[in-house]
Amino acid sequence: MAGVITIGAAETKMFNHAIKAISAMQQAYPNVTFTVISGSTTDLLDRLNQGELDFLFALDFTQKASYDYLDFPDEDVRGVFINKQHPLANKSAITADQLKEYPLAISRQSSFNDSLVEELGLNASDLNIRLKYNLIGNAGMYPMIDNQIMLVGIEGVINIPELRFKPFSPKNVSVGSMIWNHTPFLSPLHEEFIRFLEDELTNTPRDMS
Repeated sequence: MAGVITIGAAETKMFNHAIKAISAMQQAYPNVTFTVISGSTTDLLDRLNQGELDFLFALDFTQKASYDYLDFPDEDVRGVFINKQHPLANKSAITADQLKEYPLAISRQSSFNDSLVEELGLNASDLNIRLKYNLIGNAGMYPMIDNQIMLVGIEGVINIPELRFKPFSPKNVSVGSMIWNHTPFLSPLHEEFIRFLEDELTNTPRDMS
């Protein structure tokens, strides 16, 4: 078996399940290669629909009825990255009221922001959004420069010594799914990747924290 599989992926530590499946498949089939394209679900979904991607790893995906998919067993904790000099740097968690008090950098992905606002009991007009990002890596520089900025994101996606991650209170999480276009004629290559991914997810204990 040989070929190239292209996967679009949100930035999250949950993607390690896909990496483990990729590694296992390549040990069995050394002539299979992968291309991983990072981005938000908003940006990558059209590429999946147009056939430019074979699979898409998406966070908080709400249109699963239109696709085939595998849900991942764990969750990502949402919160903010703040400068260690931020006034709230010593807090164990950040509340909705505290989120309203400071300027924000936040994902441009509407599903992420809509669910965040709803679950924290906020109105979008309550938030002082200074920057919207596609990928969080470059946005991570903002709270390093401005110690008032709260960078809204997911625990573990950036590791910058000058920043501290603070989860939201009450706890707020994202869930992940690998999705692909519904078709009765998947190629053997794609079917085999799904099998390896199913094996990885089946052998992963569900995170109940």
